[in-house]
Amino acid sequence: MSHPDSGVEPTAGAGPTALLLDVGYVIIEISWPAVEAYAAVVGTSLNGAGPDDPRWLEHVAGRMSPDEYWDEAARSLGLDGMLALFRVLVDTVPDELFDPAAVALMQDVRAAAGRRLGILSNDAYSFIGRGFFDQRPEFAGLDAFVDATEVGFRKPAAEAYLAAADALATPPEGIVFLDDTPECVEGALRVGMLGILVDPFDRTTAFAQARDLLGLAPGAGRSPGPDGRAGGAGPADPRR
Repeated sequence: MSHPDSGVEPTAGAGPTALLLDVGYVIIEISWPAVEAYAAVVGTSLNGAGPDDPRWLEHVAGRMSPDEYWDEAARSLGLDGMLALFRVLVDTVPDELFDPAAVALMQDVRAAAGRRLGILSNDAYSFIGRGFFDQRPEFAGLDAFVDATEVGFRKPAAEAYLAAADALATPPEGIVFLDDTPECVEGALRVGMLGILVDPFDRTTAFAQARDLLGLAPGAGRSPGPDGRAGGAGPADPRR
């Protein structure tokens, strides 16, 4: 499955100064390396599931959504759906959930003079709980963490993005926003943010675009896909 990158060109004058990120499938995700690490810790069998099984290939081809695939895979492991799988991964192998390229991007934004960093999520707190984000070093030093459970609006409602812009003390036009859901990227575009659609199978392209827009040095290495293999094609020009 491949999602085209979507974005807008920066306006004339000063470029964007803030990066705003979704969490799921952008920074953290269920992946086969994480599931395999969990299985090794608890001593359970994967029952033939894996990155080469027929159902995974259907997911890669776009015939199953990530949530549908992982819900089915979770049940094959004796768990009550995708959310239960995600929570046991958080409890047992949390380090395996993070994309190193996403973490590196966040670190570079924090280190850059005059740049701000924030999170805008619909489900982060309801899926994992606020304590996880408060404790993880990857989320330390954020300028804003906006969750739908606290602001009362979910993406793609304009109010969600404007709440994040307010928390970042940055006008929407100065914010680069990354999300894996087309409707959420479109919502960001409507309020004036520079929206980039993230392909969960190759986040490298979106991260490279964000770095370029924010004036950051190129990142090293490629973002692994959810099967644990390196992502595919390199950066492409953003489209409106």
